[in-house]
Amino acid sequence: MPPGPSHVTISVATAITAVLGRQGRLLLSRAVPPHLLDDRFDSWADDPAGHPPGFCASLACDADTSAGPQGERQHELVGFLGGGVSRGRLQLDGVLDPTVDDADQVADRLLAALQPALTSADADRLEVWGRPAQPWHEALADRHGLAPVRALHQMRCPLPAPGVGPLPSRPFQPGDLDELVNVNNRAFVHHPDQGAKTAADLEAAMAEPWFRPDCLRIHERDGRIAGFCWTKIHEHPAPERRLGEIYVIGVDPDFHGRGLGAPMTMAGLEWLHDQGLTTGMLYVEADNEPAVRTYNRLGFTVVRTDRAWGRALPEAS
Repeated sequence: MPPGPSHVTISVATAITAVLGRQGRLLLSRAVPPHLLDDRFDSWADDPAGHPPGFCASLACDADTSAGPQGERQHELVGFLGGGVSRGRLQLDGVLDPTVDDADQVADRLLAALQPALTSADADRLEVWGRPAQPWHEALADRHGLAPVRALHQMRCPLPAPGVGPLPSRPFQPGDLDELVNVNNRAFVHHPDQGAKTAADLEAAMAEPWFRPDCLRIHERDGRIAGFCWTKIHEHPAPERRLGEIYVIGVDPDFHGRGLGAPMTMAGLEWLHDQGLTTGMLYVEADNEPAVRTYNRLGFTVVRTDRAWGRALPEAS
């Protein structure tokens, strides 16, 4: 087993990827089952330019070999914790080597190393996420007075998916933007992440390399956007990592009660299958029981649960 916290060194950086690289990839392979890895992990380990500004604490223990090719001391990364501010929430996420001794103390050292960033951040709340949730996340939350605030299921299904036929849909067109913003915000009025979007927010997502106008399916009724299904293809050389995601699906409240949710989802899944995808994926709030039941009927099952624990941050003095 890697040594306990008395044998580790700690570093703090202003970007997650500044401290990871190859060692981060090795840590992820030990800490998270390969089929549960996603694009976020790739950005942590491989893509410094692609990760949003933030900060990170990492812990490395002395490796068995005493020196590297130039005589420098070798270290093995055993854990990291990092994040940034989003919508007034300081969100942290990280992983630990499951074989490390005294995991609780290691996690506490990671959090302590980020204390200056926590106290200076322009945020009202602290959230610690486990993606997927693991015992050390919950133990860390308990020790530091963080209460459960959210749980997200990641669900997957084989494609083509069984179920109802899809609704007719068309690709997104630039002239749809303002109406799409309005429908999105009406559909997600209370959602902590998807609600209160601006046109600039949607345009930023559309500027991502993965976006294509036809991946955003629009369903119209009475000359209006009644619903939309925004999909995302996760390209990856490993077959188990090549996924077709239902990224966002929304129905205008004026059209609620007409049974549009399931066939709107099917429109997205059908489009993903037409692109050669064999596995569909989505995230859903774990307490949204009607949505979970709908997705179960379409062949989805829960493969992992992400959880968040949080508390209010004290006001800066």
